[in-house]
Amino acid sequence: MKKLTLMTATAGVILALSACASTSTPEATTAAAQETTVAAEETTAAAEETTAAAEETTVAAEETTAAAEETTAAAEETTAAAEEEGTTLTGTGKGFGGDVTVTLTMDGDKIVAASIEGKDETPAVGGAALEELEKQIVEAGSDEIDGVSGATLTSTGVKEAVKAALAK
Repeated sequence: MKKLTLMTATAGVILALSACASTSTPEATTAAAQETTVAAEETTAAAEETTAAAEETTVAAEETTAAAEETTAAAEETTAAAEEEGTTLTGTGKGFGGDVTVTLTMDGDKIVAASIEGKDETPAVGGAALEELEKQIVEAGSDEIDGVSGATLTSTGVKEAVKAALAK
């Protein structure tokens, strides 16, 4: 910032000195020097505004980061509370592409949540059916689910995994 102001002022002095050697009048030289000074002051003001805006952006980014950290902490607390409330059971079955793992969260004898992992299932068929199968397990409260049409082997593997989990 200081370099910019110094360079602008130096340019004004050089302009003034070169004007002294010319045939122009001293008023013209003085006016040119004043215009250069005004331009330098405007440049300095603009740079200061840019610096202030950058500082405001940094503060906003820090606030956003703090809020994200608070949200993460709250999510971890919620997960911990959910885990404390229920028992977690896990079972595995054979799907279309390989093993399908079902994790059940129990509240007593009731299934309150289900998550299914089938990393080797076809993404557009068996993989796409996993979310629907999770809902069916929670609604049925057992392995007695309808399954998903077109994903028969994945559905059968999920049923097996639920049976295996509940048998524990």
